[in-house]
Amino acid sequence: MSEDEGETDNIIEEELRKEENILYKFETDIDTSGRYSKGFLYITTEKILAFYPETGEVKSYPLNKVKSIRYLDHVGGGELEVEIDGRIESLVRFTRAKSADFRKAAIIIDEILTETVKPEELQAQEEEKEEEKGKADVMIRLVALLKPHWKLGLLATISSLLAVSLSLIPPMLMKQLIDDALANGKVGLLAYLTFLLVVIYVLSTLFGIAREYTLSLLGEKIVYDLRRKLYEHVERLPLSFHDRYGSGRLISRISDDTSRIRWFLTWGIQSLVISTLQIVAIGVLVFTMNPYLTMFALIPVPVIVLGIRYYRSRAWRFYHRIWRKWADVSAMLVDTVPGTLIVKSFSREKIEAQRFGEKLWDVVKSVLRTVKLRLQVFPLMGLSTSISIVLIWWFGGLGVIEKTLSLGTLTAFVSYMWQFYGPINTLSTLMEPLQTALTSAERVFEILDMKPETEDEENAVDLNIKGRIKFENVSFGYEPNVYVLRNVSLEIEPGEVVGIVGPSGSGKTTLTKLLLRLYTPDKGRILIDGVDIRKIKLRSLRRQIGVVQQEPLIFSGSVADNIAYGVNDAKPEEIIAAAKAARAHEFIMSLPAAYDTYVGERGSRLSGGERQRVAIARAILTDPKILVLDEATSSVDTITEKQIQTALNNLVEGRTTIIIAHRLSTVKNVDKIIVMKDGRIVEVGRHDELIKKKGLYAELWQAQFEEEKISLSQKVRVS
Repeated sequence: MSEDEGETDNIIEEELRKEENILYKFETDIDTSGRYSKGFLYITTEKILAFYPETGEVKSYPLNKVKSIRYLDHVGGGELEVEIDGRIESLVRFTRAKSADFRKAAIIIDEILTETVKPEELQAQEEEKEEEKGKADVMIRLVALLKPHWKLGLLATISSLLAVSLSLIPPMLMKQLIDDALANGKVGLLAYLTFLLVVIYVLSTLFGIAREYTLSLLGEKIVYDLRRKLYEHVERLPLSFHDRYGSGRLISRISDDTSRIRWFLTWGIQSLVISTLQIVAIGVLVFTMNPYLTMFALIPVPVIVLGIRYYRSRAWRFYHRIWRKWADVSAMLVDTVPGTLIVKSFSREKIEAQRFGEKLWDVVKSVLRTVKLRLQVFPLMGLSTSISIVLIWWFGGLGVIEKTLSLGTLTAFVSYMWQFYGPINTLSTLMEPLQTALTSAERVFEILDMKPETEDEENAVDLNIKGRIKFENVSFGYEPNVYVLRNVSLEIEPGEVVGIVGPSGSGKTTLTKLLLRLYTPDKGRILIDGVDIRKIKLRSLRRQIGVVQQEPLIFSGSVADNIAYGVNDAKPEEIIAAAKAARAHEFIMSLPAAYDTYVGERGSRLSGGERQRVAIARAILTDPKILVLDEATSSVDTITEKQIQTALNNLVEGRTTIIIAHRLSTVKNVDKIIVMKDGRIVEVGRHDELIKKKGLYAELWQAQFEEEKISLSQKVRVS
C-alpha cells in the first residue's frame, strides 16, 4: 500500500472515530472482484463499513437495517454477505490466510444483529477483558518467574536498600556542614563531616556495583530459563500451530519479547520497589523538616498520578499494534533473507525493498502514536515538578532572608526534594517499559498457554512395529470443513512397497503427515499392526518411521552431523555405512573435509542431489520399520536416480515402504500403486494393470512419456 493510500485509510478511520466508536477493525487481502488488494472492514456502534484504499471503494451498511450476516467458504478463500432491504450483497472477500479473522467478524456482527449483546456492551467487555488480563494474570505470572531465583533477587534488593539508605544521609550532613561547621568556623567538625561523606559515597558505590552485578546475573538466568522453556514448548506444539504462526513471529517472541521481560523483572521491579520506598522515606523526612514547604513539594503528585492513569488506560492497545507490526517485519526478513537467490533471480530487489519499507513505515506510524500519547502526559508531569521546586526556592528563600529558616535546612530540603522527585520521575518513566514488558509477557504466555502436540493417552503402548498399515474412511482438512482427503481407505501389508501418485494437490503428502500423527484425521482412523496410532506412544511411532522429504532440510553443521541427526550415539562406521547405502559416500569423500565438511546454512554448499542423498542416508541410519519417500529422487539427475534406486532396492527389503512419486518411473516396479485425485483414491494396482485400465494413471504415464520424449529430442538436436 502506498503512502497516499495509508493516509486515506487514516482519514477514513479518523472520520469514523469522530462520529462513533470503532469496535473492531479487520484487514483483508483481496477486493470484491477477487484481485489482491489491501482492504479493511470496520464494525462500529452504528454501522458496518468495508473500505479499499487502492480503488477508493466504500461499502457502508447501518446496523439497524442489516437483517443477517453470512460466512461463505470458497475455493482458496471466503466471503461475508449481508442481507439488507430484502437483497443479498457481498460485504468483503478474503483468502484462507484471513479466514479465522473473518469468522470472528461474522460471529460479532451476528451477536449484534440478534441483540445477543449490545455494541456498547461489546466494547466494554473487550476493554474490561484486556484490562483484567493485563493487570492481574500477566503481572502475577511475570513475578512468578522470579521464584526459582529468589536468593539472587533478595541479595539484589538488600544491596539496593543499603545503597538508597546511604543516599539519604548526605543532605543531613550537608545541613550540619553549612549551619554548624561553616557558619561557626569549626574546622574539626568540617574535617569529620567531609570524611564521613567520603566513606558514605564509597560504601554507596560498592553497594551499587554489587546491585548491578547481581541484577545482571539474575536477568541472564531468567531470560535463559524463559527462552529455553519457550523454545522447548514451541517444538512440542502441533504442526497446525506452525502453519498459523510465521517463523518471524516466533523468533520475535523468543528473542525480543523475552529481553523486555528480563529488563522488567530485574531493573524494572527493583526500580519500582526502591522508588516507592524512597518516596515514602523522603516524604516523612521532608514533612518532619518543614511541613510548610512540604505542601509545595506535593503539588506535582496529583498531576503525576492522573497522568500515569491516563497513559496506562490508552497505551496497551498502542503497544500491541507496534509488536504486531514488528512481527510482520521479522516475518518478511525470515522469508526474504534466506531466499536471496530467488529474489535476485527474479530481479525483485527493488520490489522487496519497497515492501520492506512499507512494513517499516507501518512500525513508524504505530510508534508515533505512542510518542503523541507520551507527549500528552510526561512533559506536563515534568513541568509540575519544576514549578514546585521554584516555589520551594521562593518561599524557602524568603524564610532564610527573614531568619525563620536556616540556609542549611533549605539546602538539605531542596536536596531531598530532588531525591523525592527522582523516584517519582522514575515511576512515571517506568510506565512505558512496563507497558512494553506486559505486552511482551502476554505474547510469550499466549504461546506457553497453547496446548502441546497431542499427548500420549493413558493406555498408549510402546509398539514394536511390523509394518501393516490401514486407513479406514479417513477424511481430513487443514481448514474446518474444507477436506483435502475424503473417505480414504487403503491397506498396506508388512514389507510391501507401495507407490502413491496423482496430480499436485491430490493429498499424497497429507497421507504421510497423518501417518506420523503430525495432524489428526477429522473422520476415520489409521491403524498400524491393528492398533490405532492414537494408542501408540508418539515417540515410539515416529522413531520407527523414516521420512525423506521432497525438499529435505539440511541443518547447519557437518555432513556427519546431518546423517546422524536421528541417532544421538551413531558411530562413524554406521554413518559411513548409511552414506554408502544412499550412494552418498563417494561425493562426501570428494569434499574438502569429507564427513567433517561444513554444509552451510540449509545445506547451501551442497547441490540439490547431494542434499537429497544426505537426507536418505539420515533415514537409513535410523533403521525404520516404515520408510516414507516423498518425491525422494525428484532433485537428482537420471544417473544419480538410478544409483539411489539401487540403494533403495536393498534398503526396502523386509521393510514397509511408501513412495510418493511425481516421476512415475520411480514406482514402475513397486508391489502396488495407489492413484489419487482430489483427495480420493481412484485406482489401485500394479503398473501393467493400471496401464491396461486406461484410466488416470495411464493418462499420467502417457503425458510424462511424451514430455520425456520431447525433452530427449531437444537434447539430441542441441548436441
